[in-house]
Amino acid sequence: MPPISATGTWTPRVALRTARRQGGFTLWELLVVVAIVAITFSLIQLSPSLGDKNRELKQVGKDLGKMFRLLGQEAVFENRNYAVSVRDDGFLVLEYADGAWTPSEDRFFKRIKLTDSQHSQLIVENRVVDTSNKRTPEPQILILSSGEMTPFEWRIDDSRTQSKIVLQGNLLGSVLMTGPEPLT
Repeated sequence: MPPISATGTWTPRVALRTARRQGGFTLWELLVVVAIVAITFSLIQLSPSLGDKNRELKQVGKDLGKMFRLLGQEAVFENRNYAVSVRDDGFLVLEYADGAWTPSEDRFFKRIKLTDSQHSQLIVENRVVDTSNKRTPEPQILILSSGEMTPFEWRIDDSRTQSKIVLQGNLLGSVLMTGPEPLT
């Protein structure tokens, strides 16, 4: 029996196949379109952060703020005393145990690093602290089990982007980051 169209007339098989095919898209065609839209959308979302020359500096500031909050919480909950020793090229987290300050073995604190173009300046009690790398690290910012912290201003300059951030900590243990802003 020859193929019959919807109108009741005879239609060759080739015409029926093309008529069925013109009805819509294949699954592969739809997947390709969805993939192209997804890639385009993700590129648009990422484009502001890709062009941000201060991205690394902002991330260091955010990570240091999180670190201070974590140290403050751990100090209170575990009844321990911590300190931060700021250096030209970064910092060390110290723990007080057995009457001495020793570097912390926690890997989380070692992940936060300054880049080669970033340099620190620490101000405590309106005095610039010597941050040169010494043999034995000195506790400069104390984070006590009582919840108190040494008030400080920690400035991190980035010579590559010619910008800076400033972290300010107060006695109650909160830390505020300002910047990045151009170097003056």
